[in-house]
This record gives sequence, structure tokens and C-alpha cells, in this order.
Amino acid sequence: MADLAIVFHWTPADCADFSLRELMEWRERARKRSNPEDSHGARSQTAGAAQRRR
Repeated sequence: MADLAIVFHWTPADCADFSLRELMEWRERARKRSNPEDSHGARSQTAGAAQRRR
């Protein structure tokens, strides 16, 4: 929920009625918005690093 607070300026009360699934979906949106260059997640960073080492 800290990601949602930082990116969207939402308080815990703003998110209180969200289901777990909704929280996870909004958290992913916040992650993408806070780091638009890495829209594929942590796994792509690992794969990209492996490819650069070859």
C-alpha cells in the first residue's frame, strides 16, 4: 500500500474497500508508473542482465 500512497497519493482509508486482487492490480499500476522503463517486472531485469553478460 505504500506504493499506492506514494504514486497516487492515496491514504489507507482510500484503499480500505479494495479486494486483495484490486490492491494487487493497483500496486502493479503504481510500480509501472513509478518506473516506466521497466514495465515487465523484476524477472525481465534478471533476464536482461543475463543476456548482457553473454
